[in-house]
Amino acid sequence: MNRNGIRLVAAATAWLGIAASALVAQNADAPPLSIKRQGYLFAGGKYSTVNGRRVLSGHLYAEFQIPSRQTHPWPIVMVHGGSQSGTNFTGTPDGREGWAQFFLRQGYAVYVVDQPGRGRAAFEADVYGKATRLNPDTTQQRFVAPERYRLWPQARLHTQWPGSGVPGDPVFDQFFASQLPSIEDYTAQQVLNRDALLALLEKIGPAILLTHSQSGAFGWPVADARPDLVKAIVAVEPNGPPFYAVENVGEPDWFRDAATLLNVWGITAVPLTYAPAAAKATDLAAAGA
Repeated sequence: MNRNGIRLVAAATAWLGIAASALVAQNADAPPLSIKRQGYLFAGGKYSTVNGRRVLSGHLYAEFQIPSRQTHPWPIVMVHGGSQSGTNFTGTPDGREGWAQFFLRQGYAVYVVDQPGRGRAAFEADVYGKATRLNPDTTQQRFVAPERYRLWPQARLHTQWPGSGVPGDPVFDQFFASQLPSIEDYTAQQVLNRDALLALLEKIGPAILLTHSQSGAFGWPVADARPDLVKAIVAVEPNGPPFYAVENVGEPDWFRDAATLLNVWGITAVPLTYAPAAAKATDLAAAGA
């Protein structure tokens, strides 16, 4: 990671904030979408034999829309977070348009991903192992109504969810219906998504990666492996913090390191290139550790 890369991420994040702030106004009276071409593709994956059965795994699904008037040279690849699918970017549970439509109207080609083992990139249990389970209580705590649970200090400031935010409310039910199990193995998630995203970029060419939450850890190793194919990373609420997991256990002791390392390479669980070089993860040390 270098300073230019950090500036690029910061600038891209600021750009996203400015652009997304206009989304509500645009949804109020948005012009019709003008699309030159749309479709879908699968990228990555390999065949293997598991328990006597030949399977394909490791591939992602991406649907794309190319605007009639493409004014930006690089498409945006949108990668959803945990328990989500690409629908996270194509609409809101209360019926408003998503970021995919917003950036399409701004002249960007848009690729919306379903991660390997999620949504239309089928979950292959014999390869991927255990999956996380869905729970409406967790959905309320983490996504819909964190202000009611106050698992971290800023949670009380949350005001943006429409409706009552409880099961039975139509907006909540739409959101919970969209949730999907995730691959439980944290390192496997990053390896699979790194390789699948690289395969996607090798097909479509250089792009801007927009990652969110869980997928925040996926963008860094993609750019590390092929900086020529990643023009910017917009990391929205990226997975973290560095090195350790966080246990949200209430104020004031909410920020406590887990007993074991999670992102052993600082911001990922998979190897990254550092200067000076780090031959193995244990060569790294958190500041002040």
